[in-house]
Amino acid sequence: MIRRFDLGFVTPLRSQAIYHGLAAAMDEGSPDTIVFCAPAGPCFCVGYHQNAGEVLDLALCRRRGWPVLRRRLGGGAVYLDERQLFYQAIVHRSRAPFTVERVYATYLAAPVQALRRLGLAAALRSPNEIEVGGRRIAGTGGGQIGEAMVVVGNVLFDFPDAALARAWRAPSRPFRRLARAGLRSCLTTLGKELEAPPSMEALRDTIAAAYAETLGEELVAGALTAREVEAIEAAERELASRAFVL
Repeated sequence: MIRRFDLGFVTPLRSQAIYHGLAAAMDEGSPDTIVFCAPAGPCFCVGYHQNAGEVLDLALCRRRGWPVLRRRLGGGAVYLDERQLFYQAIVHRSRAPFTVERVYATYLAAPVQALRRLGLAAALRSPNEIEVGGRRIAGTGGGQIGEAMVVVGNVLFDFPDAALARAWRAPSRPFRRLARAGLRSCLTTLGKELEAPPSMEALRDTIAAAYAETLGEELVAGALTAREVEAIEAAERELASRAFVL
């Protein structure tokens, strides 16, 4: 049995803190968990090996009201908003595949399968890029946090490439224009690929059903423990703290 959380729209900070907290609180006796949620508003999130001030125009982000967070997973700076459905798998490391490639193949099979059920030619490109027609439609990331192996991703219903290009710290306007053009060429969305995209709830349930099939276990609605609530709240304080972000 795998625990399932359907959290709906949450604060941008909570959308990141939930998997950090669940991972920090996990031990071998904790249930593996699949979380579905979406941020209620826009934010930027930089990778663990990045300094937010080096990759983003923080003054612009403050003026626009865009929170800037940092996660304990690698990768680059990403723009997140309410037009993205998040799926987050948190499993104990003893129950996860041994290699990074197998971890991604195991926990990204469900979103790939769900997109195919929408009629899209989705494919997982090694090791963790979900593409449709050679363009990314779902951002992904993963790594170990505490005793947990975490794989997270987001399916794009729409994506304002101008927002990300505008917030990047760039040496010049021509460079910024090139960056935006690059985003347009390498990303796609459900809105671009489908005349009638599904609702976020319908896509969530399709991905959940695909997880049950690909993992061979039922997903059952669960509740947070007191220890997990405490860990999520601690993660919120850390991920948004100036000392951690900068």
